[in-house]
Amino acid sequence: MIELSITLGLVFSLLSYEVFGLAAGGIVVPGYIALQLTSVEKLLGTFIIAFATFVIIKVLQKFMFLYGRRQMVLSLLIGALLAISSRNFFAVDLTHSAVKLSAIGWVIPGLIANWFAKQGVFKTVSVLVVTAVLVRLLVILFNGGDLLLY
Repeated sequence: MIELSITLGLVFSLLSYEVFGLAAGGIVVPGYIALQLTSVEKLLGTFIIAFATFVIIKVLQKFMFLYGRRQMVLSLLIGALLAISSRNFFAVDLTHSAVKLSAIGWVIPGLIANWFAKQGVFKTVSVLVVTAVLVRLLVILFNGGDLLLY
């Protein structure tokens, strides 16, 4: 199931880049996001961490030269640190239940943040949502209509 989702994510990432010139937040990101579409807390946590990483990168760019590989590696490192810490510290206690805003994986937020910096937040989120939904739809169809709740 994971293999199918990642493979379809790779195909849709390539298609979105070739057809529209827009990346879906990294080549493996749509597949992983598609698997977690039913987990709103993980999706929200991932996008919050990606945006926080993007803001940190923008602040750091005022003090140092960040471009290309250097920017990508720093995005991945900051995103990984925030994602790992999200598993322990980003719990919001509501009236009768706790919401844990953890990220999907530890590389995904950094990849998304890197594309936020390259092509903008709105474009990246738009293409990522469309490709992830298409991947999820095809995975459900290939599995005979099973909704794949994780």
